[in-house]
Amino acid sequence: MKYSVFILSLVLIVSFSSCKINQKVEGEKVGRWVFKSTVEGKQEVQRGKYDNEGFQKGTWSYKRDGKLYKKEVIRDSIAHTTFYHPNHKVEAIGKTVLVKTNKGLHYYYTGSWFIYDIKGRLIQVKHYKKGILEHITTVRE
Repeated sequence: MKYSVFILSLVLIVSFSSCKINQKVEGEKVGRWVFKSTVEGKQEVQRGKYDNEGFQKGTWSYKRDGKLYKKEVIRDSIAHTTFYHPNHKVEAIGKTVLVKTNKGLHYYYTGSWFIYDIKGRLIQVKHYKKGILEHITTVRE
């Protein structure tokens, strides 16, 4: 009995750990993806998932030299985006929108973006409409 439970456990572990990353179906990215690159001498890693139509979905994390600098939670065509300072405090929070055009995909900022200093204090609110900065509100202490 113990032997069959061990074999069953081993089979389950192998089957769950064999989920492939960076797969394409009919030329579109699908499933879990990990992108690695070097920018300005720093290792960057992006992790997230694509739906069956090749669009980003769910939570995406962006790290530079192992430190989280951006996180997006994507649902439909809206991404709730958070940028982080090097000390892990929030730098900015806002929304980005994905629009499909005949020229391709375009992301732009929309609505109010809350900007924080390195100590985590709100210092500005930037207001965007379809990617265009409309005005900035400076927060005073």
